[in-house]
Amino acid sequence: MSKCLDIKITGNPFVDSGIYALKTRLEKDIPEITVEDLKSESKEISKLYTKDSWKRNMHSIFPNSVLVNPASTNKTNLRELYLKNLNELTDSIEPVQDSGSCMGCGMRDAKNVFAKDSVPLTGSKSLTNYFSFANPGADYCPACALLMQFFPLTLYRCGGRMILLHSNSPKVMEFWARKAIEDIDLQISSGESSGCYNKGITRPTNAIFNIISQIIKSGRHWRGENPSFNFYYFTNYNQGPELDIFTLPTSVFTFLTEIPPDDWKNWNFIVKKAYRFVKWENVENKKDYENNPNTVFNNLLEGKSILKSFYTTRFKRTFCTWKLVESYMKEVRNMDKKRIEVIKDVGDRLSRYIKNNDRIKTLNNLEQASNYNTFRNVLRKILKNKINNGDNELLFTFDEYVISLFPQGNTTWRETQDLLLFRIYENLNEWLIENKYVENKTEDELLEED
Repeated sequence: MSKCLDIKITGNPFVDSGIYALKTRLEKDIPEITVEDLKSESKEISKLYTKDSWKRNMHSIFPNSVLVNPASTNKTNLRELYLKNLNELTDSIEPVQDSGSCMGCGMRDAKNVFAKDSVPLTGSKSLTNYFSFANPGADYCPACALLMQFFPLTLYRCGGRMILLHSNSPKVMEFWARKAIEDIDLQISSGESSGCYNKGITRPTNAIFNIISQIIKSGRHWRGENPSFNFYYFTNYNQGPELDIFTLPTSVFTFLTEIPPDDWKNWNFIVKKAYRFVKWENVENKKDYENNPNTVFNNLLEGKSILKSFYTTRFKRTFCTWKLVESYMKEVRNMDKKRIEVIKDVGDRLSRYIKNNDRIKTLNNLEQASNYNTFRNVLRKILKNKINNGDNELLFTFDEYVISLFPQGNTTWRETQDLLLFRIYENLNEWLIENKYVENKTEDELLEED
Protein backbone atom coordinates (compact mmCIF):
# COMPACT_ATOMS: atom_id res chain seq x y z
CA MET A 1 0.00 0.00 0.00
CA SER A 2 1.31 3.42 -0.95
CA LYS A 3 2.19 5.70 1.93
CA CYS A 4 -0.05 8.68 2.71
CA LEU A 5 1.51 12.07 2.06
CA ASP A 6 0.27 13.92 5.17
CA ILE A 7 -1.17 16.68 2.99
CA LYS A 8 -2.66 19.57 4.95
CA ILE A 9 -4.47 22.76 4.02
CA THR A 10 -1.90 25.54 3.67
CA GLY A 11 -3.76 28.84 3.34
CA ASN A 12 -2.24 29.31 -0.12
CA PRO A 13 -5.23 29.65 -2.50
CA PHE A 14 -3.56 27.88 -5.44
CA VAL A 15 -2.27 24.96 -3.37
CA ASP A 16 -5.49 24.57 -1.38
CA SER A 17 -7.66 24.59 -4.50
CA GLY A 18 -5.45 21.87 -5.96
CA ILE A 19 -5.88 19.83 -2.77
CA TYR A 20 -9.67 20.08 -2.89
CA ALA A 21 -9.69 19.24 -6.60
CA LEU A 22 -7.74 16.06 -5.80
CA LYS A 23 -9.99 15.23 -2.85
CA THR A 24 -13.05 15.57 -5.07
CA ARG A 25 -11.70 13.47 -7.91
CA LEU A 26 -10.43 10.75 -5.57
CA GLU A 27 -13.47 10.86 -3.26
CA LYS A 28 -11.30 10.37 -0.21
CA ASP A 29 -10.21 12.43 2.78
CA ILE A 30 -7.22 14.74 2.32
CA PRO A 31 -4.91 12.94 4.83
CA GLU A 32 -5.50 9.67 2.94
CA ILE A 33 -4.10 10.91 -0.40
CA THR A 34 -1.11 8.81 -1.48
CA VAL A 35 1.75 8.98 -3.98
CA GLU A 36 -0.10 6.51 -6.20
CA ASP A 37 -3.14 8.77 -6.12
CA LEU A 38 -0.99 11.66 -7.36
CA LYS A 39 0.40 9.55 -10.19
CA SER A 40 -3.00 8.27 -11.30
CA GLU A 41 -4.56 11.74 -11.26
CA SER A 42 -1.52 13.19 -13.02
CA LYS A 43 -2.31 10.85 -15.91
CA GLU A 44 -5.88 12.16 -15.98
CA ILE A 45 -5.00 15.85 -16.08
CA SER A 46 -2.28 15.21 -18.67
CA LYS A 47 -5.04 13.88 -20.94
CA LEU A 48 -7.35 16.79 -20.12
CA TYR A 49 -4.96 19.73 -20.26
CA THR A 50 -3.53 18.72 -23.63
CA LYS A 51 -6.94 19.10 -25.30
CA ASP A 52 -7.09 22.20 -27.51
CA SER A 53 -9.84 23.83 -25.40
CA TRP A 54 -7.76 23.49 -22.24
CA LYS A 55 -4.53 24.61 -23.89
CA ARG A 56 -6.28 27.89 -24.71
CA ASN A 57 -7.02 28.34 -20.99
CA MET A 58 -3.44 27.48 -20.04
CA HIS A 59 -2.07 30.61 -21.71
CA SER A 60 -3.74 32.53 -18.85
CA ILE A 61 -2.78 30.03 -16.14
CA PHE A 62 0.61 28.45 -16.90
CA PRO A 63 2.21 30.49 -19.73
CA ASN A 64 5.54 29.21 -21.11
CA SER A 65 4.82 25.79 -19.61
CA VAL A 66 5.25 22.65 -21.65
CA LEU A 67 1.48 22.78 -22.31
CA VAL A 68 1.64 26.00 -24.34
CA ASN A 69 5.29 26.58 -25.21
CA PRO A 70 5.66 26.58 -29.03
CA ALA A 71 8.74 24.40 -28.65
CA SER A 72 6.61 21.55 -27.32
CA THR A 73 2.98 22.11 -28.37
CA ASN A 74 3.51 20.79 -31.89
CA LYS A 75 5.04 17.57 -30.66
CA THR A 76 2.96 14.41 -30.86
CA ASN A 77 4.10 13.32 -27.41
CA LEU A 78 2.95 16.49 -25.58
CA ARG A 79 0.92 14.45 -23.11
CA GLU A 80 3.93 12.30 -22.25
CA LEU A 81 6.15 15.37 -21.85
CA TYR A 82 3.73 16.99 -19.41
CA LEU A 83 3.17 13.75 -17.49
CA LYS A 84 6.94 13.29 -17.24
CA ASN A 85 7.19 16.71 -15.53
CA LEU A 86 4.42 15.78 -13.11
CA ASN A 87 5.95 12.42 -12.26
CA GLU A 88 9.34 14.03 -11.62
CA LEU A 89 7.69 16.26 -9.04
CA THR A 90 5.90 13.29 -7.47
CA ASP A 91 9.09 11.26 -7.22
CA SER A 92 10.84 14.20 -5.51
CA ILE A 93 8.33 14.52 -2.66
CA GLU A 94 9.89 13.97 0.76
CA PRO A 95 8.22 13.29 4.12
CA VAL A 96 6.82 16.23 6.07
CA GLN A 97 8.93 17.90 8.74
CA ASP A 98 8.21 20.18 11.67
CA SER A 99 9.18 23.09 9.41
CA GLY A 100 10.52 23.71 5.93
CA SER A 101 11.45 26.40 3.42
CA CYS A 102 8.42 25.85 1.15
CA MET A 103 6.37 29.02 0.65
CA GLY A 104 3.21 26.93 0.43
CA CYS A 105 3.07 24.37 3.23
CA GLY A 106 6.10 25.32 5.34
CA MET A 107 6.48 21.61 6.19
CA ARG A 108 8.85 20.49 3.43
CA ASP A 109 11.96 22.07 1.99
CA ALA A 110 11.96 23.61 -1.45
CA LYS A 111 14.19 21.63 -3.81
CA ASN A 112 13.81 23.95 -6.75
CA VAL A 113 12.54 27.41 -7.61
CA PHE A 114 9.47 27.96 -9.77
CA ALA A 115 8.35 30.79 -12.04
CA LYS A 116 5.00 31.81 -13.53
CA ASP A 117 4.92 28.77 -15.82
CA SER A 118 4.23 26.70 -12.68
CA VAL A 119 3.14 29.22 -10.02
CA PRO A 120 0.69 31.92 -11.19
CA LEU A 121 1.43 35.59 -10.61
CA THR A 122 5.07 35.22 -9.66
CA GLY A 123 7.44 36.15 -12.49
CA SER A 124 9.99 34.82 -14.93
CA LYS A 125 13.24 33.49 -13.53
CA SER A 126 15.30 36.13 -15.34
CA LEU A 127 13.53 38.95 -13.46
CA THR A 128 14.79 38.30 -9.95
CA ASN A 129 13.18 41.44 -8.54
CA TYR A 130 9.89 39.53 -8.50
CA PHE A 131 11.19 37.09 -5.88
CA SER A 132 12.35 37.24 -2.28
CA PHE A 133 16.07 37.85 -1.82
CA ALA A 134 16.46 38.15 -5.62
CA ASN A 135 16.08 34.39 -6.02
CA PRO A 136 15.56 33.22 -9.60
CA GLY A 137 12.10 31.90 -8.69
CA ALA A 138 9.63 31.06 -5.90
CA ASP A 139 10.57 28.44 -3.30
CA TYR A 140 8.02 25.62 -3.32
CA CYS A 141 8.43 22.00 -2.37
CA PRO A 142 7.66 19.36 -5.03
CA ALA A 143 4.38 18.45 -3.28
CA CYS A 144 2.97 21.99 -3.38
CA ALA A 145 4.28 22.55 -6.91
CA LEU A 146 2.45 19.42 -8.02
CA LEU A 147 -0.75 20.24 -6.13
CA MET A 148 -0.88 23.58 -7.93
CA GLN A 149 -1.17 21.72 -11.23
CA PHE A 150 -4.66 20.60 -10.15
CA PHE A 151 -6.12 23.99 -9.20
CA PRO A 152 -7.23 24.84 -12.80
CA LEU A 153 -9.96 22.21 -12.32
CA THR A 154 -11.69 24.58 -9.86
CA LEU A 155 -11.43 27.81 -11.88
CA TYR A 156 -14.38 29.87 -13.12
CA ARG A 157 -13.70 31.51 -16.48
CA CYS A 158 -14.92 35.11 -16.52
CA GLY A 159 -14.24 37.07 -19.69
CA GLY A 160 -10.53 37.12 -20.37
CA ARG A 161 -9.58 36.15 -16.80
CA MET A 162 -10.16 33.42 -14.24
CA ILE A 163 -11.82 33.48 -10.82
CA LEU A 164 -10.37 31.36 -8.03
CA LEU A 165 -12.50 30.94 -4.90
CA HIS A 166 -10.68 30.46 -1.60
CA SER A 167 -12.43 29.95 1.74
CA ASN A 168 -11.58 28.86 5.27
CA SER A 169 -14.61 26.57 5.12
CA PRO A 170 -14.00 22.98 3.95
CA LYS A 171 -17.72 22.77 3.09
CA VAL A 172 -17.43 25.72 0.70
CA MET A 173 -14.21 24.48 -0.89
CA GLU A 174 -15.54 20.94 -1.27
CA PHE A 175 -18.79 22.12 -2.79
CA TRP A 176 -17.16 24.40 -5.33
CA ALA A 177 -14.52 21.85 -6.35
CA ARG A 178 -17.27 19.29 -6.90
CA LYS A 179 -19.42 21.75 -8.86
CA ALA A 180 -16.58 22.75 -11.19
CA ILE A 181 -15.35 19.18 -11.71
CA GLU A 182 -18.87 17.87 -12.37
CA ASP A 183 -19.13 20.48 -15.12
CA ILE A 184 -15.82 19.27 -16.60
CA ASP A 185 -16.99 15.64 -16.43
CA LEU A 186 -20.22 16.64 -18.19
CA GLN A 187 -18.19 18.28 -20.94
CA ILE A 188 -16.13 15.13 -21.40
CA SER A 189 -19.17 12.85 -21.50
CA SER A 190 -20.85 15.07 -24.10
CA GLY A 191 -17.70 15.21 -26.22
CA GLU A 192 -17.70 19.02 -26.19
CA SER A 193 -14.84 20.08 -23.95
CA SER A 194 -14.66 23.86 -23.48
CA GLY A 195 -12.09 24.12 -20.70
CA CYS A 196 -12.59 25.68 -17.28
CA TYR A 197 -16.05 26.15 -15.78
CA ASN A 198 -17.77 28.89 -17.76
CA LYS A 199 -21.30 30.30 -17.39
CA GLY A 200 -20.77 33.04 -19.96
CA ILE A 201 -20.66 35.79 -17.33
CA THR A 202 -17.92 38.32 -18.08
CA ARG A 203 -18.38 40.80 -15.21
CA PRO A 204 -16.53 39.59 -12.08
CA THR A 205 -18.97 40.94 -9.48
CA ASN A 206 -21.86 39.21 -11.24
CA ALA A 207 -19.86 35.99 -11.54
CA ILE A 208 -19.05 36.09 -7.83
CA PHE A 209 -22.72 36.26 -6.91
CA ASN A 210 -23.48 33.52 -9.39
CA ILE A 211 -21.03 31.34 -7.45
CA ILE A 212 -22.52 32.41 -4.10
CA SER A 213 -26.03 31.68 -5.36
CA GLN A 214 -25.02 28.15 -6.32
CA ILE A 215 -23.41 27.60 -2.91
CA ILE A 216 -26.53 28.79 -1.08
CA LYS A 217 -28.85 26.69 -3.25
CA SER A 218 -26.74 23.58 -2.71
CA GLY A 219 -29.03 22.44 0.10
CA ARG A 220 -26.27 22.46 2.70
CA HIS A 221 -26.87 24.03 6.10
CA TRP A 222 -24.71 27.12 6.57
CA ARG A 223 -25.94 28.34 9.96
CA GLY A 224 -22.95 28.75 12.26
CA GLU A 225 -20.43 28.05 9.48
CA ASN A 226 -19.26 31.70 9.11
CA PRO A 227 -17.11 31.03 6.05
CA SER A 228 -14.69 33.53 4.56
CA PHE A 229 -14.82 34.23 0.82
CA ASN A 230 -11.90 35.57 -1.19
CA PHE A 231 -12.16 35.66 -4.96
CA TYR A 232 -8.96 36.01 -6.98
CA TYR A 233 -9.81 37.49 -10.38
CA PHE A 234 -6.63 37.03 -12.36
CA THR A 235 -4.81 36.30 -15.55
CA ASN A 236 -1.26 35.00 -15.63
CA TYR A 237 -0.90 35.88 -19.31
CA ASN A 238 2.64 36.79 -20.32
CA GLN A 239 1.88 40.22 -21.76
CA GLY A 240 -0.27 41.47 -18.92
CA PRO A 241 -0.64 39.48 -15.70
CA GLU A 242 -3.34 41.09 -13.56
CA LEU A 243 -4.99 40.42 -10.22
CA ASP A 244 -8.02 41.87 -8.44
CA ILE A 245 -9.10 40.44 -5.10
CA PHE A 246 -12.75 40.59 -4.04
CA THR A 247 -13.77 39.73 -0.49
CA LEU A 248 -17.39 38.93 0.25
CA PRO A 249 -18.08 39.80 3.91
CA THR A 250 -19.24 36.82 5.93
CA SER A 251 -22.14 38.98 7.14
CA VAL A 252 -23.42 39.30 3.56
CA PHE A 253 -23.29 35.53 3.08
CA THR A 254 -25.13 35.00 6.37
CA PHE A 255 -27.82 37.48 5.31
CA LEU A 256 -28.28 35.74 1.96
CA THR A 257 -28.56 32.30 3.56
CA GLU A 258 -31.18 33.54 6.01
CA ILE A 259 -33.53 35.32 3.59
CA PRO A 260 -37.05 34.35 4.72
CA PRO A 261 -38.71 31.86 2.32
CA ASP A 262 -41.56 34.31 1.68
CA ASP A 263 -39.05 36.91 0.53
CA TRP A 264 -36.95 34.90 -1.94
CA LYS A 265 -39.11 35.98 -4.86
CA ASN A 266 -38.89 39.57 -3.62
CA TRP A 267 -35.11 39.36 -3.27
CA ASN A 268 -34.77 38.03 -6.81
CA PHE A 269 -36.82 40.99 -8.05
CA ILE A 270 -34.62 43.44 -6.10
CA VAL A 271 -31.52 41.90 -7.68
CA LYS A 272 -33.08 41.91 -11.14
CA LYS A 273 -34.11 45.55 -10.84
CA ALA A 274 -30.56 46.47 -9.84
CA TYR A 275 -29.17 45.63 -13.29
CA ARG A 276 -28.33 48.87 -15.10
CA PHE A 277 -28.78 49.94 -18.73
CA VAL A 278 -31.33 47.25 -19.56
CA LYS A 279 -34.12 47.72 -22.10
CA TRP A 280 -36.48 45.35 -20.38
CA GLU A 281 -39.03 45.35 -23.20
CA ASN A 282 -36.35 43.75 -25.40
CA VAL A 283 -35.23 41.12 -22.89
CA GLU A 284 -35.92 37.51 -23.88
CA ASN A 285 -33.83 35.67 -21.28
CA LYS A 286 -31.32 36.25 -18.49
CA LYS A 287 -28.36 36.27 -20.87
CA ASP A 288 -29.65 39.59 -22.25
CA TYR A 289 -28.75 41.40 -19.01
CA GLU A 290 -26.62 39.20 -16.72
CA ASN A 291 -23.40 40.92 -17.82
CA ASN A 292 -24.69 44.43 -17.10
CA PRO A 293 -23.56 46.30 -13.96
CA ASN A 294 -25.61 45.44 -10.87
CA THR A 295 -25.72 48.03 -8.09
CA VAL A 296 -26.83 45.56 -5.41
CA PHE A 297 -23.91 43.22 -6.12
CA ASN A 298 -21.43 46.08 -6.30
CA ASN A 299 -22.62 47.70 -3.07
CA LEU A 300 -22.66 44.45 -1.11
CA LEU A 301 -19.05 43.77 -2.11
CA GLU A 302 -17.98 47.35 -1.38
CA GLY A 303 -19.71 47.56 2.02
CA LYS A 304 -22.20 50.20 0.86
CA SER A 305 -25.87 50.32 1.83
CA ILE A 306 -28.49 48.76 -0.45
CA LEU A 307 -31.45 50.08 1.55
CA LYS A 308 -32.68 52.26 -1.32
CA SER A 309 -32.96 49.14 -3.48
CA PHE A 310 -35.73 47.84 -1.19
CA TYR A 311 -38.27 50.54 -2.14
CA THR A 312 -39.23 53.18 -4.68
CA THR A 313 -40.00 56.75 -3.68
CA ARG A 314 -41.57 57.51 -7.05
CA PHE A 315 -44.33 54.94 -6.61
CA LYS A 316 -44.18 54.85 -2.80
CA ARG A 317 -44.03 51.09 -2.46
CA THR A 318 -41.73 48.42 -1.11
CA PHE A 319 -40.28 45.41 -2.90
CA CYS A 320 -40.09 43.10 0.12
CA THR A 321 -41.24 42.72 3.72
CA TRP A 322 -39.91 44.50 6.79
CA LYS A 323 -38.61 41.11 7.91
CA LEU A 324 -36.07 41.06 5.06
CA VAL A 325 -35.01 44.65 5.76
CA GLU A 326 -34.62 43.83 9.45
CA SER A 327 -32.43 40.83 8.60
CA TYR A 328 -30.27 42.97 6.30
CA MET A 329 -29.84 45.72 8.90
CA LYS A 330 -28.99 43.24 11.65
CA GLU A 331 -26.61 40.98 9.71
CA VAL A 332 -24.97 43.31 7.20
CA ARG A 333 -25.26 46.79 8.70
CA ASN A 334 -24.75 45.56 12.27
CA MET A 335 -27.70 47.54 13.65
CA ASP A 336 -28.87 46.36 17.06
CA LYS A 337 -32.35 44.90 17.41
CA LYS A 338 -33.56 47.61 19.81
CA ARG A 339 -32.78 50.39 17.36
CA ILE A 340 -34.50 48.53 14.52
CA GLU A 341 -37.62 48.10 16.66
CA VAL A 342 -37.71 51.78 17.63
CA ILE A 343 -37.43 52.92 14.00
CA LYS A 344 -40.17 50.47 13.03
CA ASP A 345 -42.47 51.81 15.78
CA VAL A 346 -41.81 55.43 14.80
CA GLY A 347 -42.54 54.49 11.17
CA ASP A 348 -45.88 53.01 12.29
CA ARG A 349 -46.74 56.20 14.21
CA LEU A 350 -45.82 58.37 11.25
CA SER A 351 -48.00 56.16 9.04
CA ARG A 352 -51.01 56.66 11.31
CA TYR A 353 -50.40 60.41 11.47
CA ILE A 354 -50.18 60.74 7.68
CA LYS A 355 -53.23 58.56 7.03
CA ASN A 356 -55.47 59.92 9.81
CA ASN A 357 -54.74 63.54 8.89
CA ASP A 358 -54.44 63.00 5.13
CA ARG A 359 -51.00 64.59 5.26
CA ILE A 360 -49.49 63.60 1.93
CA LYS A 361 -47.45 66.81 2.06
CA THR A 362 -45.76 65.53 5.22
CA LEU A 363 -44.75 62.34 3.42
CA ASN A 364 -43.37 64.38 0.53
CA ASN A 365 -41.35 66.49 2.97
CA LEU A 366 -39.90 63.37 4.59
CA GLU A 367 -38.89 62.11 1.14
CA GLN A 368 -37.40 65.37 -0.09
CA ALA A 369 -35.26 66.16 2.96
CA SER A 370 -31.71 66.20 1.63
CA ASN A 371 -29.78 66.88 4.83
CA TYR A 372 -29.94 66.13 8.53
CA ASN A 373 -31.20 69.56 9.61
CA THR A 374 -34.04 69.54 7.09
CA PHE A 375 -35.13 66.04 8.02
CA ARG A 376 -34.98 66.86 11.71
CA ASN A 377 -37.07 69.98 11.09
CA VAL A 378 -39.76 67.93 9.32
CA LEU A 379 -40.04 65.72 12.40
CA ARG A 380 -40.19 68.80 14.63
CA LYS A 381 -43.13 70.20 12.63
CA ILE A 382 -44.96 66.87 12.89
CA LEU A 383 -44.53 66.94 16.67
CA LYS A 384 -45.83 70.50 16.80
CA ASN A 385 -48.88 69.67 14.66
CA LYS A 386 -49.69 66.63 16.78
CA ILE A 387 -49.66 68.79 19.91
CA ASN A 388 -51.82 71.49 18.27
CA ASN A 389 -54.31 68.86 17.13
CA GLY A 390 -54.58 67.29 20.57
CA ASP A 391 -52.97 64.07 19.39
CA ASN A 392 -51.60 62.45 22.54
CA GLU A 393 -49.70 59.65 20.82
CA LEU A 394 -46.01 60.31 21.32
CA LEU A 395 -44.03 60.17 18.08
CA PHE A 396 -40.83 59.29 19.95
CA THR A 397 -39.20 59.87 23.32
CA PHE A 398 -36.04 61.87 23.93
CA ASP A 399 -34.08 58.65 24.49
CA GLU A 400 -35.46 57.10 21.30
CA TYR A 401 -34.45 60.21 19.35
CA VAL A 402 -30.91 60.34 20.72
CA ILE A 403 -30.13 56.63 21.04
CA SER A 404 -32.09 54.99 18.22
CA LEU A 405 -33.16 57.48 15.56
CA PHE A 406 -29.98 59.55 15.30
CA PRO A 407 -27.30 57.99 17.53
CA GLN A 408 -24.54 59.63 15.52
CA GLY A 409 -26.44 62.68 14.39
CA ASN A 410 -25.47 63.82 10.93
CA THR A 411 -23.61 60.63 9.99
CA THR A 412 -26.49 58.11 10.25
CA TRP A 413 -29.60 60.13 9.46
CA ARG A 414 -29.91 58.79 5.87
CA GLU A 415 -30.20 55.24 7.16
CA THR A 416 -33.00 56.31 9.50
CA GLN A 417 -34.75 58.17 6.67
CA ASP A 418 -34.61 55.09 4.42
CA LEU A 419 -36.01 52.82 7.11
CA LEU A 420 -38.82 55.20 8.06
CA LEU A 421 -39.84 55.68 4.42
CA PHE A 422 -39.78 51.92 3.84
CA ARG A 423 -42.06 51.31 6.82
CA ILE A 424 -44.45 54.10 5.79
CA TYR A 425 -44.71 52.75 2.23
CA GLU A 426 -45.25 49.23 3.52
CA ASN A 427 -48.12 50.45 5.70
CA LEU A 428 -49.71 52.99 3.35
CA ASN A 429 -49.20 51.84 -0.24
CA GLU A 430 -52.78 50.60 -0.68
CA TRP A 431 -54.17 53.80 0.91
CA LEU A 432 -51.97 55.94 -1.35
CA ILE A 433 -53.22 54.08 -4.43
CA GLU A 434 -56.87 54.28 -3.34
CA ASN A 435 -56.55 58.04 -2.86
CA LYS A 436 -54.76 58.38 -6.22
CA TYR A 437 -51.59 59.80 -4.71
CA VAL A 438 -49.62 57.20 -6.69
CA GLU A 439 -50.28 54.79 -9.54
CA ASN A 440 -50.39 51.05 -9.06
CA LYS A 441 -47.61 49.56 -11.18
CA THR A 442 -46.90 45.99 -12.24
CA GLU A 443 -43.51 44.41 -11.65
CA ASP A 444 -42.66 44.79 -15.33
CA GLU A 445 -43.44 48.51 -15.15
CA LEU A 446 -41.37 48.86 -11.97
CA LEU A 447 -38.38 47.30 -13.71
CA GLU A 448 -38.43 50.11 -16.25
CA GLU A 449 -38.16 52.75 -13.51
CA ASP A 450 -34.75 54.44 -13.41
